[in-house]
Amino acid sequence: MHETATSTIQAIIIVTCLLALASGFVIGYFLYFKKRKSKLIEENAIMRKEFEELLFHSRIEVQEQTFQKISRELHDNVCQLLSSSRMLLGITERNLASPPSTLVSANNTLARAINEIRTLSKSLDKEWLKKFSLQENLGAEIDRIEAGGIIHARLQVDGPINLIPDEQIILFRIVQESIQNAIRHGNPGNIFVKISNLPDKTTIVVRNDGKAFDPNKTEGMGIHNMKQRAAILGGTIRWQTSPGPEISVSICIPRRRN
Repeated sequence: MHETATSTIQAIIIVTCLLALASGFVIGYFLYFKKRKSKLIEENAIMRKEFEELLFHSRIEVQEQTFQKISRELHDNVCQLLSSSRMLLGITERNLASPPSTLVSANNTLARAINEIRTLSKSLDKEWLKKFSLQENLGAEIDRIEAGGIIHARLQVDGPINLIPDEQIILFRIVQESIQNAIRHGNPGNIFVKISNLPDKTTIVVRNDGKAFDPNKTEGMGIHNMKQRAAILGGTIRWQTSPGPEISVSICIPRRRN
């Protein structure tokens, strides 16, 4: 009887051990499977991310190649054709004792079109963007407005601009949008842009004597983009109406420390 009880206990212990071992094996296999599954998911996510990055860079490369091709075509072909046409107009104008005003106007318009195309050609060139100059391009923008003969525009730059080309491109778009807003909504007679470069920041004030408007009430995509671009540069932008007939946009961009 005692031997039977002992055998039963031993059998129970053995069965319990076997069940525990089987349970441990099942749990271990489940954990291994779960870990393996997580690893596969992670590997797939990495592969998907690498694919998306490769696709993005490939698209950028194709886009840059297309832009460079367009840039060369505009500069080497279209500009040359327009320049030849302007030369012929100039010859005709000089051969006439009293050239008609329409011919003179056409010649001047063609000259501005050539300058616009050359500017566009440069903006599509990747190497030109790497050397982007805020002062140079704002100067060209001011000259273009001044050449229209309707608005008097002036640019003043105090000190060297201590911003990298990428920052200057973004800042140029903010100022350009500010000028265009003044022209579209204010109908000004004068526009004045002043850039002040300090050791720790760059400030730009765009003033005009046109009709005032409240950017908070008339905010569109342009003003939204101006605020967003200023925030990207870690700066601020604000609109102010003076007691006199003057509206100003003030942009302040801190200099980033490396």
